Amino acid sequence: MPKEPSIGRARVGRTPQGRARVGRAVGKAPLPENARTDVIRVDAAAPQPVFVDPTGGRRRWLRRTAYAIGILLILALITIWVTQLGEPARPPARPSPSAR
Repeated sequence: MPKEPSIGRARVGRTPQGRARVGRAVGKAPLPENARTDVIRVDAAAPQPVFVDPTGGRRRWLRRTAYAIGILLILALITIWVTQLGEPARPPARPSPSAR
């Protein structure tokens, strides 16, 4: 094996030995969904869902409501930002002592 230059690397005390040798596969691991477990019974049928909205009306309503709330928050933030860009804050005027 030709000696490689050690550009950009620290020298290592041993010479490289080549590729690792991998042995022959002995068995086959079970897939996680087919693995045995004592916590959940795999053969049990899943219960029916409690609420199903096949029309998608609830999802549309929630999405529109979330968009409306988001737009209102963005408008409130823009309003606060614009008011900060206006005139600088001045302290309130103190009454003159002769006005008493």
